[in-house]
Amino acid sequence: MTNDVRLVDSHAHDRPFSHASIVGPWIFTKGTAGYDPETSQFPPDIRDQTAQCMKNLANILKECDATFADVVKVNVYLVNVDDYDAVNEVYLKAMNGHKPARCCVGVAALPSKNENMKIEMIAYKKELA
Repeated sequence: MTNDVRLVDSHAHDRPFSHASIVGPWIFTKGTAGYDPETSQFPPDIRDQTAQCMKNLANILKECDATFADVVKVNVYLVNVDDYDAVNEVYLKAMNGHKPARCCVGVAALPSKNENMKIEMIAYKKELA
């Protein structure tokens, strides 16, 4: 296994992090929210935020030559745990039957105003080794 780290960004930004880090066959995404990079806004509805978040994650994984089918671990962060069912509804549809190990936690707040949820993923892509 290589110790090389490749940093990947799915779109231009001025934040102090990469959208993903690739280490050998492992892909680690950043904590990704439902922020729409085209409008610079968070959709007001939790389902719409989750759908945008999953779209953002799909784009990040695509830049790493991976898909949701390569994901082995997911962490979900919710400002309001009452949104759990709504987030799951959108998440399950986007994952298309793939069910990697997952953790979901309630948090007091997330960094951006109107940010109500965030998801990070770990993927394994043997071909990257």
